[in-house]
Amino acid sequence: MIRDPLVKITEEVQNVLVVYSVLQSRICYGLVVSAPPACARKIFPIHAVARPDYGAVISEAKRLLNETNARTLYVDCYNRGGRLSCRTLEMAIGGSVSGIAKIDSRTPEVRCVVNVLKDSVLISILKKDEEKLSVRSLP
Repeated sequence: MIRDPLVKITEEVQNVLVVYSVLQSRICYGLVVSAPPACARKIFPIHAVARPDYGAVISEAKRLLNETNARTLYVDCYNRGGRLSCRTLEMAIGGSVSGIAKIDSRTPEVRCVVNVLKDSVLISILKKDEEKLSVRSLP
């Protein structure tokens, strides 16, 4: 991470790294994939961090989703060592925006990705095709 001398990288769970950088997430991803043998399977830009509490996560996700003005959305959750139930979070977040947006698992305008860690919950809001990053999609 030569371009950001203040970068901080923590391994929250085995093989799950959180990169704190002033660089855009796409640039971080590009730096990783352009430096073999390094690789990244998925990358999520983090738009909010919540404490591991159902109410806090639902409230923060709803706030972010309201800002998108999306008509369709889908909620994905990955439990990476935390104590919260992903199924409960997916249903509760979807239900909290039911009057604003429709749940669409096939072609959502926005995808809310929740990563449940031991001490925090990371929330990402991805627009269509944003989660499919590759070297070719970088600017």
